[in-house]
Amino acid sequence: MSLVRQNLAAKFNDKAYRDAFVAEQIFSRLPLKIRCLREEQGMTQRKLGEVAGMAQTWVSKLEDPNYGKLTISTLLKVASAFDVGLQIDFVPYSKILWDAVCLTGAAFSVPKFGDDIGFTANNAAYLGPVNHSTGALTATRVIAFPNNAGTMSATVNAPRSAPFAGQQDIAV
Repeated sequence: MSLVRQNLAAKFNDKAYRDAFVAEQIFSRLPLKIRCLREEQGMTQRKLGEVAGMAQTWVSKLEDPNYGKLTISTLLKVASAFDVGLQIDFVPYSKILWDAVCLTGAAFSVPKFGDDIGFTANNAAYLGPVNHSTGALTATRVIAFPNNAGTMSATVNAPRSAPFAGQQDIAV
C-alpha cells in the first residue's frame, strides 16, 4: 500500500473526515469531468448548454468545483447531451479511496454511445465495463437473439482479459 493511501486510510477512521472526503470527491471530480467531456467532444459551453437545454452560464457553474449545487436532474441532462450514461451509486469507502489515489487522466474520458466498444464490438452488448484504453473486458458478454418460439435465448461468454480471447460460449 502506498504511503499516501496509508495516510488517507488512517484518516478514514474519523466519520466526519470520511463524509467530507466523499463530498469533496463528488464536487471536485464531476465539474472537472464535465469540462473534460465537453472539450473532448469539441463543444463550447454555449453549445453544451444548447444541447442540454440550459444557459451557458449554468454550464459555467457546473464546471466550477466551488459551485457545489449539482442536482441529479441537471447531471442527467448533461449526460444526455454528451450521449453517455450517468451512474449514481452507494459504494464502500475503500472504492472511493482507491479511485482517488489511482486517478488518471483516462478516468476523465468517457466514449459516447456510438464509440462505446461494449456496444459496437460484434454488435454485442456486454455486462460489465470495458477498459476503453486497452479494449479489455472485465465481465461477461451476453448476446441475445430470438429463437423459433419467439422468446429470447442468449450466449454467454466467459470473462477474459482481452476482447474475444479465450471465448467459451454457454447456452442459456
